[in-house]
Amino acid sequence: MSEIQFLNVDLELESKQDISALVADLKKNAVVLHYDQDEYRQLARIEASAEVTSPDKAINHLCELIESCSKSALKQWLGCSKRTFDIGFSCGEQPKCYSQALHVDTLLRISAIGAGMEITLYPVEK
Repeated sequence: MSEIQFLNVDLELESKQDISALVADLKKNAVVLHYDQDEYRQLARIEASAEVTSPDKAINHLCELIESCSKSALKQWLGCSKRTFDIGFSCGEQPKCYSQALHVDTLLRISAIGAGMEITLYPVEK
């Protein structure tokens, strides 16, 4: 039987402006899973490179990286139309109930930097 488990948190960014300074700053202490641009927008998906065992720890680590960015990178952050922490879970058949909490301070931190949250559930692969 497969177990439900926390996988990771991806920071998803989308902007009509250049976000290369922001991506470069985050790349120093995170993994850039995807960075793409066309004539309409720039997209990036970034994951914490630190060993993270919970959504709370992963989000706080990524918040730390954002808060320590250069002034030009922070300006690009504020210009993003999408700044979302996407929490990923692998679905499974057990345990019967599975939960992961975000501390109130983490929620305040997410709000303070102007980010949102979403949850992605990945199906069990047979």
